[in-house]
Amino acid sequence: MSRNHNVWRMIVPIIALMIFIGAANASAQCAPKVDNFFIFVDQSGSMYTNYMKLNMVKMVAAKQLIAQMDGMIPDLGYKGGIDLFADFQEVHPLTVYKPGAFAPSLGAIKDDRKVFGRETPMKTGILELQNKAVLDKVIGPVTVIMLTDGMASPGEDPLGVVKQLVATYPRVAFHVVSFAQPGAKDPKVIKGSGLNQKEEARGQATNQQLAKLGHGIFVEASTIFNNQAAMQSFLNQVFCAREKIILRGIQFDFDKYNIKPEFEPILDVAVDQLKKWIYPYTLVINGYTDDKGTAEYNQKLSERRANSVLDYFASKGIASTKMKALGYGLMDPIASNATEEGRALNRRVELDLLQ
Repeated sequence: MSRNHNVWRMIVPIIALMIFIGAANASAQCAPKVDNFFIFVDQSGSMYTNYMKLNMVKMVAAKQLIAQMDGMIPDLGYKGGIDLFADFQEVHPLTVYKPGAFAPSLGAIKDDRKVFGRETPMKTGILELQNKAVLDKVIGPVTVIMLTDGMASPGEDPLGVVKQLVATYPRVAFHVVSFAQPGAKDPKVIKGSGLNQKEEARGQATNQQLAKLGHGIFVEASTIFNNQAAMQSFLNQVFCAREKIILRGIQFDFDKYNIKPEFEPILDVAVDQLKKWIYPYTLVINGYTDDKGTAEYNQKLSERRANSVLDYFASKGIASTKMKALGYGLMDPIASNATEEGRALNRRVELDLLQ
């Protein structure tokens, strides 16, 4: 069995967690990814309708989400601001961000506004980032977190605008927190009426494409609302250039795949970190062996080692549906198999978080 390294290197972002032999140790780092960020909130008419998934007005939910983000955004010296679009309004000027900085400004965002008669000029709203010279005022990498339901007015093409802005400002990335709700039901309306499912699906598709064209991340608002682990994972992806966790101290005995009790505290550190990062990734657990024995036997042994770690993580609360175990047998040694020390290093498990 061979492993295609080129394919794996193309998967972005990849968070690699490697388990080696050595003194027990764990470290995690979040390196700065951007210099500036804007939370860009859609205040068009449709954002003042009910968000069935949370049973509250979309804008109210958006404000609460921003409050939840505030304090969880990594304190790395970024400059941050809050702007509304459709129509454009500066809520919090771009200043050096400190946890809790946004709380005093959120009151300036109205909880209730007219819904009907106010179109959704999403294209125009996004263009205001350029027309108001917002992007021209900042230096360095910029991230834009858009909170929107994706309900663009007929004839308006927000996707073309994002593509144009990314081409003009290659240092800018667009991430989308989506308030579209395809499939949601309104229990208060007569059967057969209520949400326009076609429009909701179109809004969802628009938001997904916005994130894709903007080299960003798409997430549904309901999945991170009041979910600290999911919110932290989303923010880590947006704001951290790299997260690498190195755990040292796990050893598999020769021809064994059981996890010894003395190594469980080290795996518990991995569990704590994974709970912060795993959403919306899939955790791939890769098992390896040394070169003693046949390739066929080692293949099965490596799979058992990977599954042992998977079972342990599952017992600690990592959803089995978010994990898969793979075995690579004696392939890809990281040390020489000519010595016992090298063979011990090769009897390992590596973990990747993949989108």
